[in-house]
Amino acid sequence: MKKIELMLNANIHSIHGKLLVQKKSIVNYEIFEKIASESLYCTRMNVKLKESFIYNDAYICCHKAPYNSYCQKVNVKDVLKIFGDISVPIAILDEFSFMRVKDEYTYFHSINTTLLVICLSLLFYDDYQKVLQLATASFCHDIGKSRIPSSILHSSMPLSNEEFDIIKEHTVFGAILCCHYFGDFFSPSTIAAFQHHEKKNGTGYPVGINLRDENVMFISIVDIFDALISKRPYRNEPYDVRGAIDVLCMSVEKGEFDEEKLKMLISLNREPEESIDDIKCSVNYRGKVPKLNNYGIRFN
Repeated sequence: MKKIELMLNANIHSIHGKLLVQKKSIVNYEIFEKIASESLYCTRMNVKLKESFIYNDAYICCHKAPYNSYCQKVNVKDVLKIFGDISVPIAILDEFSFMRVKDEYTYFHSINTTLLVICLSLLFYDDYQKVLQLATASFCHDIGKSRIPSSILHSSMPLSNEEFDIIKEHTVFGAILCCHYFGDFFSPSTIAAFQHHEKKNGTGYPVGINLRDENVMFISIVDIFDALISKRPYRNEPYDVRGAIDVLCMSVEKGEFDEEKLKMLISLNREPEESIDDIKCSVNYRGKVPKLNNYGIRFN
């Protein structure tokens, strides 16, 4: 296991004000174990999403393009049943209430990625508990974004290297928060929050591991797909579905993502659906490219 030694540039508090990690602290496995061991039982009391305000928003998202077509292919009722059965510590609901106000995009992105993960999981896996575990991890993967300054999150201009480094810290922030709320650094949700920007070839962040976790490889594909087809401040228009899949095919070609997981997504987008054994990831770009896209551009 690769060693973790990460310095934080901000104090990280729980949604209820508890200081979890102090600014300039070195975060390592020992720190995560300490956070988990100090997690209070009341923090970990669980509630199902069907009993929360989030379920109503998921219902709306299920009926908006392109997610309405994905959910209909699987069965909207089945998708919403799984989403409603997701059980999270009650403090996570407080986090999402805060996120809905501070960063509405990440709030709905978390819902959309979870719905798509459920659709794909129901098509390719028979194990209900596996589907539920994947859905829960997906729902929590971007929770650390709420601790990033709004001026950086919502910037329409190229970021500086320093600002992009702050953006990348959301993976560590999310792992700290999930570790506290779930009381376990090795829970699927904590691992997804921590590793969803790692790559198979070791070029990702925050640690630069060679990603091997099946759940996270699944979530990371869907995470990027939804980001590409969504409106963002840093580009003038979203990618179309074909363009988003083309970008992911290029990433698979570079060894960044798992080809089988991408083929699952491609199959869901085919009419009729194709067996993943018959699908090939195209290296030719055929989708719509945004005319202006500042993502990834640095001004120093």
